[in-house]
Amino acid sequence: MRSGSHLLPNVVSRRLLSHWPARPSLVLLLGCVLLASAQAQSVKPVLILLGPPASGKSTQAALIQKQYGFAMITREQLMKDDPSALARQKQPAIRGVEPRVDPALNTLFMKRLEQTDISKGLLLDGYPATKDHSDFFVKVIQEKGLKIPLVLRLEVPDDVVRKRLKGQKTDQIEQDLKDYHRETDFLSSYFPKAEIVKIDGTQKEQAVFAEIRKAIDEYLKKP
Repeated sequence: MRSGSHLLPNVVSRRLLSHWPARPSLVLLLGCVLLASAQAQSVKPVLILLGPPASGKSTQAALIQKQYGFAMITREQLMKDDPSALARQKQPAIRGVEPRVDPALNTLFMKRLEQTDISKGLLLDGYPATKDHSDFFVKVIQEKGLKIPLVLRLEVPDDVVRKRLKGQKTDQIEQDLKDYHRETDFLSSYFPKAEIVKIDGTQKEQAVFAEIRKAIDEYLKKP
C-alpha cells in the first residue's frame, strides 16, 4: 500500500492542472518544479574515503554502510575481481606499474559498478588513485548522473601511524605512507570540484564517526 506522502506530488499537480487549464505558463512552471524535484531525488551521493594505514578507515567504512546503506567498492575488490586484467599479471616482467595505480582498474570499476545497487549511494575506498582514474571517474559521474563526490580524509600524523604499526616492517610502512600522501595530493590537484573534509582520525572511534556523520549529513542536504 502506498503512503499519502508518495501520492501527494501527483495529487497536487492534478488539482493545479484542473484549476488553471488556461494558464500554460503556470502548467509549464509546475512541470519544471516537479521534474527538478524528481531529478534531485535521483542523484546518487558519492563518498571517497581516505586515510593512512592504521587510521581506522575500515571501521569507519563499516559504520558508514550501516548508517546510510551506501554500496561500497574498494580497490582491493577490483584487484581481486580479475587479476589477469592487471598489467603486472599480463606481463610479469613489468615492474613500473603498481596494481593500485593500474589504468585497468577503470574497466574493473565500471564492471563492478554495473553490478552494484547504488540506489542509496556509493562509498569508494582506494579508487580513484591517479589522474587517469580521475578522468575516467569524472566521465562516469556525468554519464550516471552521480553527485560530485564528498572526500572524507582521516587525518592521522605519520608518527602516530608508525606507533600504531610498531612491529611491522619499516620499509613497508614507509612505502604505504608514501603511497597515501601521493593519492591525497592527487585528489586535491586533479579533482578540485570534490568537497574535501578533514576528519581528526586520532580520536576515539565514535568521536571520529560523529564528525563523519556531520559531514555526510551536510553533504546530503546539498543539491
